[in-house]
Amino acid sequence: MIAGAAHAAPIPFETYIKLHNGMLEAEVVSMVGAPDYSSDSNQGQLTGGRVTTISTTRQLSWLANGQIPYTTIVTLRDGVVVDIKRDKKL
Repeated sequence: MIAGAAHAAPIPFETYIKLHNGMLEAEVVSMVGAPDYSSDSNQGQLTGGRVTTISTTRQLSWLANGQIPYTTIVTLRDGVVVDIKRDKKL
């Protein structure tokens, strides 16, 4: 994982429920702010000795804190939200 901003704020529930599959990455970041962490992975195909990128997957994470005990992870494929997870941290 690559470090993001110096500890971004967790996502409040009122904002979390507005996130949905199909949103663009820019929409998510403008709504909730920069993530604490992001990670990228590329899926490729070997064709004629060259690797061609088929899709890029990116995960953005907003960590829990003492006031909002939920970590939120948004998964994007080619810049579009495909999965949203929210886990309570004890």
